[in-house]
Amino acid sequence: MYRVWRAHMGAVGVSVAQFFPFSTGTTTPPPARLGVVHFTSRNINDEMSSKVPLFLYFHVPNNPDVVAYTERLSVQVDAANRRLQSSGISDKYQEFGKDRGLAIKLGLVDCLREVGLTEKFSVDPHMFPIVYFVRNKVYADKMVGIVPESQVKEAIDAFIDYAVEESKSEMNGTSVFQKVKRSDEDDENAMTLLNVAHTRLKNKEIPKARELFQKAYDMAIAETQVARERLGFSRERKVTQEMWERLKREGCYNVSPQALCGLAMCAMATKDTAEAQRIVQRVRDEFPFATRDLRDVAEAVTRIELLIIADFDVEKDNYVSLLTYDDLTHDPAALYRQHLKLAVAHFVEKRHHKGIEECLRLIRAEPKLLPALKEAGVVPQDLVLGPHAKTPARQVILGIFEALGSSNEQTITGRQLLQRYL
Repeated sequence: MYRVWRAHMGAVGVSVAQFFPFSTGTTTPPPARLGVVHFTSRNINDEMSSKVPLFLYFHVPNNPDVVAYTERLSVQVDAANRRLQSSGISDKYQEFGKDRGLAIKLGLVDCLREVGLTEKFSVDPHMFPIVYFVRNKVYADKMVGIVPESQVKEAIDAFIDYAVEESKSEMNGTSVFQKVKRSDEDDENAMTLLNVAHTRLKNKEIPKARELFQKAYDMAIAETQVARERLGFSRERKVTQEMWERLKREGCYNVSPQALCGLAMCAMATKDTAEAQRIVQRVRDEFPFATRDLRDVAEAVTRIELLIIADFDVEKDNYVSLLTYDDLTHDPAALYRQHLKLAVAHFVEKRHHKGIEECLRLIRAEPKLLPALKEAGVVPQDLVLGPHAKTPARQVILGIFEALGSSNEQTITGRQLLQRYL
């Protein structure tokens, strides 16, 4: 994520990391970053046993944007630690070991070198960079992609506040986790339930996955209600921007839309598209800002919507099978549907730019194809093409943009190209 990182012990027993840039124009190294540690398969268990809250950060060192983001993240963690160094934070965390005095740690995992850790934590290489919020080896939340510096600072401050509050509750015997009664070996908390459910889904154990996703959702909803009462808006039903900004700092709240997405994926796996569509709409209604701020929710929601729009069958449709459309040239509507499926295949197989290109070709051809598309029922008979017209190709390309996020380079370029044809 940077160029070269080396971890060592500071003079007062605090873990620090030294950053050495490639440039050779100076002989004075930059200051050490308090709380920034390079994680490997050898030290990760020891480092995660600390009572200090951890940003477990997965990155790649060969992308300049990610490198710059890592430096900003390291600076923010360092600043938080220096600011709170004399605040008695170690007493609040009850951490008196090598991490004494730290408010937060940043654990850096180079996914090109630490392939085993990448696989162990099921990190999708298309989601770099990704930060897991970890406390006492329990995952509370995650932050995907490159986010604004102000949002990073907000996340750090909120996570420190959360860790201090939980530590205080633990000493009083009233923490959330001490109140939870486990019903089976998977059921530690909503986040771990969610992780186990995804594993079951990947293994095609649909009934068990559905059960675990539902448990995670129920648990998250119960914990969220407690959080809403604490924050002072337990009665409000519609989530406003202000409410979302405060609630999304609560790990339990973020689990709710993620668990619903899991239930929708289970419905898709059993070919119950109506149920999947109902759940996805529920996510959009109940968590209107989730698809904007939570990349995994955005990807899951849009994936399901695009599969339904294109009538895409994940078991038989793929890039190779959809290339055989020479015999469809006499049927414009069938050709349109085939290319639409091809665009979704590119999206499903993580070739987002190809999916965008395919949609742009269809949108450019829509004025000529419109009569045939109306006759075949692909679009409504009264449809008039314009900037706000809804056609399948336009819905798919907008879905891809939403899944990638508004700050993604492919989204920005794709939207610029799309404007030419609207």
